[in-house]
Amino acid sequence: MNTNGEGGVVTKEKAISYKEVFKQKEYMKLILANIINRFGDSIDAIAFTWLVYDITNSAAWSAIIFGFNKVPTIFLQPFAGALVENMNKKRIMIITDIIRGICVGIVALTLILGVLNPWILLATTIIISSVEAFGNPAGTAVLPKILKKEYYNFGMSLSSTVARVVELAGLAAAGGIIALYGTKTAIFIDAITFGLSALIISFINTKEEKNQYKKINFKEYSETLKGGFIYVKKKKIILNFVLLAMVTNGLLVPINSLQAPLVKDILRQGEYMLSVISLALVIGMGIGSAVYPYIARIIKTRMIVLLSGFTISAYYLLIVLSGNLSNNVLLIYITCAVTSFFTGVGVSLLISVLSIQFMKQVDEEYLARAGAILGAGCVLAMPVVSFLLGIFTKVVSLTAIFYAIGMMGILFFLFVFFKNVELE
Repeated sequence: MNTNGEGGVVTKEKAISYKEVFKQKEYMKLILANIINRFGDSIDAIAFTWLVYDITNSAAWSAIIFGFNKVPTIFLQPFAGALVENMNKKRIMIITDIIRGICVGIVALTLILGVLNPWILLATTIIISSVEAFGNPAGTAVLPKILKKEYYNFGMSLSSTVARVVELAGLAAAGGIIALYGTKTAIFIDAITFGLSALIISFINTKEEKNQYKKINFKEYSETLKGGFIYVKKKKIILNFVLLAMVTNGLLVPINSLQAPLVKDILRQGEYMLSVISLALVIGMGIGSAVYPYIARIIKTRMIVLLSGFTISAYYLLIVLSGNLSNNVLLIYITCAVTSFFTGVGVSLLISVLSIQFMKQVDEEYLARAGAILGAGCVLAMPVVSFLLGIFTKVVSLTAIFYAIGMMGILFFLFVFFKNVELE
């Protein structure tokens, strides 16, 4: 969204709507590829979770495989982002999908043959995460080549909204597919979706040179990598987005990692409450993505960040209070559903404003590198916060932890707002 010196909105973008985005043929091809990918991943998410524990029969192995799934993103993605700058982004996206599809296919095939073991799962997980470290920056860097900046609000919001809808469809279909045809079929479906995604991407005109690849020596590569970090550090608004995204991602960790003990120990409910909370969150995120472009027209970035951050932080306070102040099961369910829904909206609005403003502020030649640094930083926040939670849950009650997280979140976003941290 273009702004004038006062931070006001340029009227040019007011004429844009979702209708215009649908006319962007190359971008719609990318969305279609992402739809197919997300559907397969949603089915595989449930199948793979059960498969890991079923094969290993060990919580330790499950934790190890989950941890290694994040390691390449943290350590490899910033370096991969610098390499991607000098390569054909479309080709990288295609190769990435093909390799991921082959790895997932190997898992399904070895499962059928009865030779699947924890080491195969670990190896394929590391390979998939490693190639994603290249694919994600490429996907970020290719966006300006197929979508103009004035379409970012509606274009990226459309992508997020569709992703949530497809995610719900995939999660709903997963149970039936696994029950009727088995885990191996669900995993094979995911492998096929990678192939279809690669095929669709091959038809996207990214306006890159077909043989684009600039050979660089180690010194040139080092300078490219160093330049990315210097760029993020010097351009204060970009650094603010990276730091804010890291904090936001860290703030969301307890919602996911402590959801089961929250439901059981504080809300004193069963697995149905987990489903209600998860469904409300996803629906809220989908609606938040859809309405963001319209909200961005009337509310400034700083206020969206404040209100969204407040909503997420307050969730930790309200959901604990709902379990401590009432024994009425229906009231607890309604309270959790409503607060989870609005939290989902807040999460989506905050993610949307950060990602879209980030895309608009970063110069195109630095997009892959800056995006890789952003992605690595966000993922880094997850194991750090998880590790701290693991320590505190041993010595502090879950209720106290949730209250502390909620209050710290509120104070942080107040600081961002009143300190006039540069966000636009």
